[in-house]
Amino acid sequence: MIKLKSAILCTAAAALIPGIILTSSGMVPASALSYGVKEPSPDDSLRALTLSLPSFPTDLGMEEDRSEETEETSSDGTSSVPVFGEADYTVTVPSAPSKAEKIVKKTYASSLSINNKTSKSMSITDLLSRVPDVDLSGDGPQILIVHTHTSESYNETGQGWYTTQSTRTTDPTRNMVRMGEILEETLTEAGYGVIHCQVIHDDEYTESYPTCRKSVEECLKRFPSVSVIIDLHRDSLLDDGGTKYRPVTEINGVPTAQVMLLMGTGKSTAPQPHWEKNLCLAAWIQREGCERYPGFLRPILVQALQYNQDISNGAILVELGACGNSPAEAEAAARLFGEICARALDRIKEAQS
Repeated sequence: MIKLKSAILCTAAAALIPGIILTSSGMVPASALSYGVKEPSPDDSLRALTLSLPSFPTDLGMEEDRSEETEETSSDGTSSVPVFGEADYTVTVPSAPSKAEKIVKKTYASSLSINNKTSKSMSITDLLSRVPDVDLSGDGPQILIVHTHTSESYNETGQGWYTTQSTRTTDPTRNMVRMGEILEETLTEAGYGVIHCQVIHDDEYTESYPTCRKSVEECLKRFPSVSVIIDLHRDSLLDDGGTKYRPVTEINGVPTAQVMLLMGTGKSTAPQPHWEKNLCLAAWIQREGCERYPGFLRPILVQALQYNQDISNGAILVELGACGNSPAEAEAAARLFGEICARALDRIKEAQS
């Protein structure tokens, strides 16, 4: 069994084992549990009501209409800015120190294409002509969400600068676990069985991939019906001068972090014999995203590395925004990615039938 840390666990499908759900202490009765979805609590209900609202103040560096907002600057150099025009509360935001580094908003190119950094030949048109080799027909859970770099987090202040702000935390409400929860909810609502492994794998950063591999292999032993593995990360986009970049676009009026699929072809010391099958799945998801939300997905990046994608024919690595994005932008991206991923899987099932 996967060793769990603190309250962090791998949520399993209760429907797979009738009447029970796995927890860190063993197995306990479960009456209304299905896969990763738990019985709603008051806190869950409150969160459901506020899913469309930003969790953090809007980036002060963005050029937006603030005609409804007021700003007061105190003698200590801080300013109180209402989060929304009609909000009845304020958030205290410190002024930028003289040696602050910049966080720059940037909208990257988005297209149905591959950024091939390898010597291998590949064609997006050829990949889309094939049907991904994933089995979505079983009664058990079909999708595993995991985080090789679990502690990755975002720019919590939402400002256009940073000094020593950390973008890593073991707090599951603020790191990739939170984004995985949103993705899990979206996929579950679309009718897919989802396991969300919330184990922290990057306590020792250089051992992240071997540690995560053990978790994935254990999950696959326990749930052999899993055919799609999503390794959810956030990107790091910095230049040599220390500037962080914030890949963001606007989808239906909501600032949303851009997403990139990162795929590997393997190398001599870490081969990936079926890289084309994984890339085929990525291409189908890329097509769905580009058709439904132009500007949301950056081109697929392919590197001569493995990323543990040799474990499955349906393994993908997802870069959900970057270290310069706000948590609200990342949350919006997690919901949209869940939607396009579910629609791509629906399309695959139709093609296989």
